[in-house]
Amino acid sequence: MRNRLLGGTPQYNATQLPIEEPLVQQPKDAPGILLRIRPFKENQGVVDGAGLLQSVHDVTTNFRGKNTSDHHSFEVWFDEGKITFYMHAATEAAADKFRRRVGNNYANSEVFPVDGGAAFPVIVPDEYVAGAWLEMEKLPYYPIRHHNSDEWATDPYGEITSEMLTFDDSTVVTQVVFRPAKQSWTDGDRFKHNSVDDLAHALRQGTSVGWLNPRTRPASEKDKQAAKTIEQQRGQQAFHVNIRILAASTDKDEAEARARGVAGMFRKFYNAITEQGLDDMPVWHRKDGKRAKQLRQHVAKMADRDWTDRRMIMTVDELAGVAHIPNNEIETPNIDWRYTQRGDRVPADTDQYEQAPTRGRYDERSAGQGGHNGV
Repeated sequence: MRNRLLGGTPQYNATQLPIEEPLVQQPKDAPGILLRIRPFKENQGVVDGAGLLQSVHDVTTNFRGKNTSDHHSFEVWFDEGKITFYMHAATEAAADKFRRRVGNNYANSEVFPVDGGAAFPVIVPDEYVAGAWLEMEKLPYYPIRHHNSDEWATDPYGEITSEMLTFDDSTVVTQVVFRPAKQSWTDGDRFKHNSVDDLAHALRQGTSVGWLNPRTRPASEKDKQAAKTIEQQRGQQAFHVNIRILAASTDKDEAEARARGVAGMFRKFYNAITEQGLDDMPVWHRKDGKRAKQLRQHVAKMADRDWTDRRMIMTVDELAGVAHIPNNEIETPNIDWRYTQRGDRVPADTDQYEQAPTRGRYDERSAGQGGHNGV
């Protein structure tokens, strides 16, 4: 993919955006409903995440059978010195379902709509911005690593959230946008013979090697194991997926380091059997002006929870790995945990969690401007 881009190899080159005022996404102007989650530390992490995703896998189609399902997102923010968790629902009905399902799957966690502050971290004119999106290295029939395919030694979110930690006046966001896939996602195209069964059959037949004197190399044990793994995808509930990363800081090197570092942590999902992994693509252009414009668009897509078809499909278990609420297994500091169980005394700091972070610099520099400044 990288070699297809003319004019150089994509790289993390943080750039100031062509803006004169802070970019502010007000909750009333944002599409859908943003929910803040304060997780209780004692939960089952990825396992509970899979249960949550399974419960919201609602596929809708039109009369022609086209998938018309809404897309939603799971987000982790480092903003104003804290790591916080969010879900964005496309509709009020979906938001209500998410609140109930999170409550059912993550006991004692707190979920509430964001109706004050900002619906996305504020980006100010003097900040340098770097960003990326992730792509699958192979066809989505090859699964990435997940908790049921290869037991995690530790929750990968421990390293992802640790890599997100930065200066208190800087921002890092990971965003996973997902929409349910139809049950037929493993069927392939009708005339191309590219279903999961076709792919598994081809792997068992061995690999054609050589050019001048082609011959078939017998299937290895790894090929046979990969074929079996791929066949297990059939019938699994799955989601179409986008994964985006954003870092912003007044320190150019810090913005680049955080975007590059967080994207690199997603390589932990590499599956050695299927040789499937996630490859990061920096938002980049060799010309400063065009790079700034592309990064501005990247910020807007993230703030609007935009959907882009990147031909990434993940089963419930795969998606749960990259989009779940962690538990006390991770030791990252500055996470906005909830420390009390339901029925206990309301914590004294409750008031400060009634809105999303708005960042002190925004309050100082844009107080009185009001409105929506075109995120």
